[in-house]
Amino acid sequence: MNTVTSKQNLKSFTDKNAARHDMQQIEMSIVSITQPFPSIARITGKIDTSQAELWALPNVALRLLFANIENNLPISRVYTVRAFDAEKSKIEIDLVKHADLSPAMQWLNTVQVGDNIKIIGPRPHFAPDFSLDKHVVMFADDTAIPALYSILQHWQKGISADLYIESFEENIIQQLPLSDQIRIHFLHKTDHHQTGWLFASALQIDDCTNKTIWAACERSEARALRELFLEEHKMDKNLVKISGYWKAGVSSSDLDKVRAKHYLQHTQQGKTLAEYDDLDMPNEIENDISKDSL
Repeated sequence: MNTVTSKQNLKSFTDKNAARHDMQQIEMSIVSITQPFPSIARITGKIDTSQAELWALPNVALRLLFANIENNLPISRVYTVRAFDAEKSKIEIDLVKHADLSPAMQWLNTVQVGDNIKIIGPRPHFAPDFSLDKHVVMFADDTAIPALYSILQHWQKGISADLYIESFEENIIQQLPLSDQIRIHFLHKTDHHQTGWLFASALQIDDCTNKTIWAACERSEARALRELFLEEHKMDKNLVKISGYWKAGVSSSDLDKVRAKHYLQHTQQGKTLAEYDDLDMPNEIENDISKDSL
């Protein structure tokens, strides 16, 4: 992919995505940095916003804009707001720690209370539709725990669920706001890069009658889950809400570039951002990421 074209595509995708969701670029002041688990850092920041009602929704995402510059654009990463305190205008985000020197880890290693960082948000992501009055089946890995926490905070009384949680941290479910109608299936992985257990659990589900599906995990596994429920179980697409948060072996910067390339092809076909689902992106496009990065 031509570097200039890639940069233009990414800026167009980011700008239009922000405009569509009425997102704003604002500053977040860091007020707390804690480590609730060995592999997770929790950042609490204070923001000045006129959109408190949007930040308070379940499963809201933001984009952190790091000071690093690549191709004249700030490097950014998307994270889910774990919790929002409307009275104090504070948000919590969790970062899964890993050994490589990604932009997020470089920032995390140096950030201090009192620092400021620019963010873009809020962007509401999908959550289970409780009005359907269906049994909810959810699949989440470590990266999706904040989204899961946020959704559970807004859980509707009377709705039952099965939650399949794949995590490096044995005690992570102790911090989730659970009810008696929610059953937990904990899958303890011993390596951050392990995947596949969520899909293996999904294969054990025989009857999808009166169910709705929510999942967020590694992209290849997310695709496999979506195919299982849509193609094998013939579920209505409106009942299957699945996101791929990350891709094994690929940096988020490179993934953003290939998303932008696919989005350009999408718009050239006369389609809109409202119709865009990046899990529709063919595998061969993602497999070309390493070539495009050369």
